[in-house]
Amino acid sequence: MDNESYKAIVNNPRMTDLLGQELIRDELLPSILGSDNHEISYWAGKHLARNHRLATFDDLATFFTQFKLGNLKLVKKVGRQINWQLSGEIVKNRLDLFDDPDFYLESGFIAQSCQYISDQTAEAEITKTNPSKGIVLISTFLGKDKPSEDQEATDIFKLISATPDETSDK
Repeated sequence: MDNESYKAIVNNPRMTDLLGQELIRDELLPSILGSDNHEISYWAGKHLARNHRLATFDDLATFFTQFKLGNLKLVKKVGRQINWQLSGEIVKNRLDLFDDPDFYLESGFIAQSCQYISDQTAEAEITKTNPSKGIVLISTFLGKDKPSEDQEATDIFKLISATPDETSDK
């Protein structure tokens, strides 16, 4: 994180709470993981989703908002493909401030969550980033097969409904 990125985050009252997340996600992890950063982040996202199994696509969007990952919107579901849009101030800032912000953690989380919700194998990929609009497009591809039993979490992670003020994107 350079001085300009630091100043931009600290001087934005809606972003200051996320300063540590930015430092870890976009500076520390890429330097430690090197060329494996994207792949490991993707599998880390899948791991988080296994431990926080969600019941619906609405829960998935709520999870993203509550955990300050951005605003996740289901754009279109056609056949075995689900298209998502990730946006919000955190996403725009990461796209603006960092050379190679990693959204593979989010992509892996979406893939694993879709696998649970749809009861079909699933993988996801980032299909487009648009820094000028502050959006990341992610597509999930559902397989024909049911997931293997040994990967299934048994308990649903129950989200607590928040008031509108608590769900605003930072």
